[in-house]
Amino acid sequence: MRETIFPLWNDSDIESNLTVCEFPENDSVRPAILVVPGGGYGGVCRSTEGDPIAARFAGLGFRTFILHYRVAPNRFPIPQQDILRAIRMIRYNAEAWRIYPDQLAVCGFSAGGHLCASSGIIPDDVENYSDDVIDKMPGRPNAMLLAYPVITSGKYAHKGSFQNLLGKDYAKRKREFSLETRVTKESAPAFIWHTVEDQAVPVENSYLLSEAMRKNGVVHELHIFPCGPHGMQLGYGRADIAQWPEQAAAFLYGTLGFTRADRPEKPRTVVLTFDDACKSHLENVAPILKKYGFNATFFICRFNDEWRKKNQKHLLTGKEIKELSDMGFEIGNHTWNHPDLKTLSEAEISEEIGKLNDFFAENGIPKPVSFAYPGGPFAENAVPVLKKHGLIAARTTEQVPWNLKKHDLMQTPSFPLQKNSPHAFYFSLGGADANNVPVLLFHGVPDLVHEWVDTAPEFFAKCMKYLYDNDYRVISMKQYLEENGLC
Repeated sequence: MRETIFPLWNDSDIESNLTVCEFPENDSVRPAILVVPGGGYGGVCRSTEGDPIAARFAGLGFRTFILHYRVAPNRFPIPQQDILRAIRMIRYNAEAWRIYPDQLAVCGFSAGGHLCASSGIIPDDVENYSDDVIDKMPGRPNAMLLAYPVITSGKYAHKGSFQNLLGKDYAKRKREFSLETRVTKESAPAFIWHTVEDQAVPVENSYLLSEAMRKNGVVHELHIFPCGPHGMQLGYGRADIAQWPEQAAAFLYGTLGFTRADRPEKPRTVVLTFDDACKSHLENVAPILKKYGFNATFFICRFNDEWRKKNQKHLLTGKEIKELSDMGFEIGNHTWNHPDLKTLSEAEISEEIGKLNDFFAENGIPKPVSFAYPGGPFAENAVPVLKKHGLIAARTTEQVPWNLKKHDLMQTPSFPLQKNSPHAFYFSLGGADANNVPVLLFHGVPDLVHEWVDTAPEFFAKCMKYLYDNDYRVISMKQYLEENGLC
């Protein structure tokens, strides 16, 4: 599709429009970025903060659009109506323009940053201009990329922007549009960057927004660069600032889970693990894994007799663990009682491991080659005992991808995932490549005996579908060891 400019409104007297940047006819479906140039609500700086930005993000795998919005003498809500209309128009045309409608970010500069932040923070304050099918689409973006944004109307305000936006209502309404005071938990996630030397829009604008987002639990990333005046755009002449588009793309792909259209030639690998022998592993987890052709390691512990008797209806029996094994899943050793190994003697550690191995043998379950340290932390004193019992790799909870060239097998890192955090899930996958394999750690799905590490079945299913849809290869620890000649 060639670059095409579409009017935002049916009224021919309205000059605002949306540029759909050029893309191949049969191109992949991609996430969308709507670029919103600055100009103090008195102009639109498309040549500097529009076209070059769109071209850069197109090169990073996004479908790009540029907004030309109305400015002074037009006042609020007119610019805000324009950006919300553009967002809705992009979503309405998702099939034709080959974008994911639920993966749309706005990218704004200076006052364009205020306009983008308005769409992500206060979209409900803006009354629809029309009532057609387009305006029935959702208006809030899925993410905001804010470059040296105008945010506050207080001490650190860029007054000209607010005066242009509000006109004669400036004094009466400026507090209402100081967006750091309007952030709620529903606000869109944000990537924010600014320079300390900015004399036009002080860096405090970004500090104030970041702090408001932190207080309200809104996912965001803040980058403050020490040098550079206002309007650094793509960071020309500054190697540090010039990296921000790649950093913003990593935020969208890695933290928010936007879909990469350009898949690696070799599928990325994920090792999937589960702890504590919850009955939900057989009832809820196994069917989903089999559906997608995934493998996994289930680390078993039995706990003390009194606790096990009290919670036995939520825990796997020996027969049920054997079912998991017969389905092709790896069964790993997580000790019998789940003790802190650092406090035990070698003999006590050996008893913990050996007793569980005997239990496996009694139930026809293969002797484990993988181990998980109870509680997660590495216990160096246990390593000789683990090796004596034929254990090849032992999982810790250091939150980095597993790299066989860097990590001792007895200190295999993993990413603990619980409490249904999509951002923790996407973050865990961010470093996956040919040499770096994320090891994901779940507990019960749900976990009815350890509620602090619970995962909802609906959230787990969504995570597994994401892995499948994005061509991840999901395997067990043992399978990864075997593929690398270590088992």
